[in-house]
This record gives sequence, C-alpha cells and structure tokens, in this order.
Amino acid sequence: MSAPASGATVEIPAWAWERTEIHEALRERDAGAILRFAQQYGGASQSRIATATGLLQGRVNEIVRGRRSVVRIDVFERIALGLGMPDAARMLMGLAPLRFSGHGPRDLLEHPQVAAIARTKPEAGSEITSLAATAETVDVIGVRALGMLALGDSLLRGPLIREGRDSIAHVRVLLLHPDSPAVARIAEEIGETPRFLAASLRFSEDLLGEMAELGTVRLEVYRYRTPPVWRMIRLDATVFASVIGCRSDARTSLVYRLTPTPPGCLSYGFDRLFAATLGDAERAI
Repeated sequence: MSAPASGATVEIPAWAWERTEIHEALRERDAGAILRFAQQYGGASQSRIATATGLLQGRVNEIVRGRRSVVRIDVFERIALGLGMPDAARMLMGLAPLRFSGHGPRDLLEHPQVAAIARTKPEAGSEITSLAATAETVDVIGVRALGMLALGDSLLRGPLIREGRDSIAHVRVLLLHPDSPAVARIAEEIGETPRFLAASLRFSEDLLGEMAELGTVRLEVYRYRTPPVWRMIRLDATVFASVIGCRSDARTSLVYRLTPTPPGCLSYGFDRLFAATLGDAERAI
C-alpha cells in the first residue's frame, strides 16, 4: 500500500507515541482509541484524518465514536501510514516495520530491539555497570567470567555488592565446565593451553564461591559443557551480548545491547539460549 500524499500525514510528536495509553491501544488494535489519540496529540479533525488515511469521513466518525470496529489489516495499514506511525508503534499493532523495506545492510542495526550498539567493550562497560547498580536479576553466560564477575575489579562485582543497594541481586552465572571437550577449542582460540584454561575455570569458581559466602548477592553458579558461542549479560530485561571466539581484538569487538521491544524475537532468542544452557548445566555453587 502506498504512503499518503506529500503533506497529508498527520503530524504527531514522537514523545506522544511513548505514552502508556497509546501502547495499550496499539496492542489491542483499538482503532477508535488510536484515532482519538491522533485528534488529541496531532490536533487533527476527523476530516483531516480521513484525508490522511484515505478513509471516508463517515467511517472515521463511526470508528472514533466506537460504532464501527476495524479488523482488516489493510485498514490498519492505512491508519498507520496516515498517522506517520513510527516502526515501534507499527510493530506493537502487528504491522511490519517500514525501515526493513529496502533490506539494506544497516536495517538490523536500526531494528528497535537493538536499542544501541556499543562499538567497544569499554564503551559498553559503563552502561553495564550503571544498570547493574540497580538490577534485581542478573544472568551471565561466560567462559570463566573473570572479567565479568569473579575478580575484585570485574565489571559486575562492584555495582552488585555496593553499599546502599535497595535489594540483594539474584545472580546466575554459567561457566564452561573445566572437563568439557570445548576447553581445548576455546584455549586454542584465545592462545592458552587447555590445562591453563581448565585451571583458570576452577580458579574462577573458587572466587565466585568466596563471593557467595559474603551474602551480598544471591549467587548461583553452573557448569555447561557445550561449545560457547555467545557471551551474555542480562540485567533485568536488558541483554548485552558479544560473540565468543571472534578473532578480532577483544577490546574492539562489538557488544550488542538488546531490549524486549515488540515483537521481541531477539530478546526471546537470548532468553531461550540462557534457559537451554541452564537446563543442561550442573550446579557448582
């Protein structure tokens, strides 16, 4: 379906699309509430909405008054185009985002679930430590997690045990099993001997055990045996992920920040990854 003619789109401020009531209306596909929203925040008359959406003014009036419901997807598409609906709002209503229409190389990077891309691990680190200071649930998939949690100056340890936290965080950590066949593969990728990597995995468990004894976090540590692919930190609903084994400089490899923006497929995928890895793991602490 083509977009409205130039100048026909109802102008609605970007901040208005973030309001809770319009999110509810979009999820429920409540066309009447959506059009009333356009009247309130876009200052649009029913005639103006009719022109923008290509609907008859009489039909717009019936929809606004709740006398007619909308069920056809092509009508919702007309409404979305006529109101200049942003992609996040379109997806809440079950419509495809417009930005993917060209299938360009940057489309995935602009996907609303990929809220930001921290180009280096140090850049991502500042945001991770900030979120960790208030996170109630923390899930980690690592190899040995020395720099993520185990060491005293690691990324998460300080903010998770700081004084003045409102609550004790529940932390679950998945580490590579020191006896896993994957140890040899990972050791080769990072330039270590399998024996040294296995020993450092046990050392990490010892450090995490000491952390658990402090009682400053509710800590659970598990061992998995499958070859790891993603390094992941989930702070409440926000996920930070990077590839394990990428041969680029560890300080310059990309860290992806994901939030559960509808339809939430990317975040759901990492939720399943953690659950599946945890389900096959054995508890160490």
